[in-house]
Amino acid sequence: MKKINLFTAMLAFVFIQNVSAQDNNDTNIASHQLDVNVPEVAILDIYDANTGFEAGPIMMDMTNVTLAGTNAEAGLYAFQDMSYGNLFLNYTSVTGQSGSGFDVTRQIDVQFEAGSTFPGSLDLRITPEAPVIVANGGTANSAGTVTAGGVALGATTPVGTDALLVSSIESVYTGDESNGVKLTYTLEQNGNFASYQAGLYQATVRYTLSDL
Repeated sequence: MKKINLFTAMLAFVFIQNVSAQDNNDTNIASHQLDVNVPEVAILDIYDANTGFEAGPIMMDMTNVTLAGTNAEAGLYAFQDMSYGNLFLNYTSVTGQSGSGFDVTRQIDVQFEAGSTFPGSLDLRITPEAPVIVANGGTANSAGTVTAGGVALGATTPVGTDALLVSSIESVYTGDESNGVKLTYTLEQNGNFASYQAGLYQATVRYTLSDL
């Protein structure tokens, strides 16, 4: 009986040692791995502050500059008096560093979409202002650089052809609504007036935040 009790006591001692050894693996420091996946992002929309909604159809009615008001004068045609402003490009972009395998910069191109119609000898001038971004949404550099003087679609840039509007966009979010790149549309004669003919023309202005 004494031998059995002694054997039992020895087993208990070994068990306690093993448990004690396992507990001794814990310290005052613990760690584990945490992974964060950041995908590339390229999102763009157009806000119209005149309506308070995303931009919809815009009518440039030349009646307003030829047959009404101070411009109703024989021998004059005041293209420069037709404009539409308070449009804003809102965008979010997430890019990578050089050598990361992700896109490093992006740009915004604009065009008259294929199938559009537009009067002859006429340009739609799109004039951008420097980006305005919300606090901590990025920097002046990461929001990109606008094309000086804007772009002209129509006689200058034919239907279906891209024109560069904003370049060198990095990681940025501009903020919604009246933030981002403010745009103004104006009409400019470009060519002989003989090619400018009456009709209802319909063009789709398409902006693309591209991956480079």
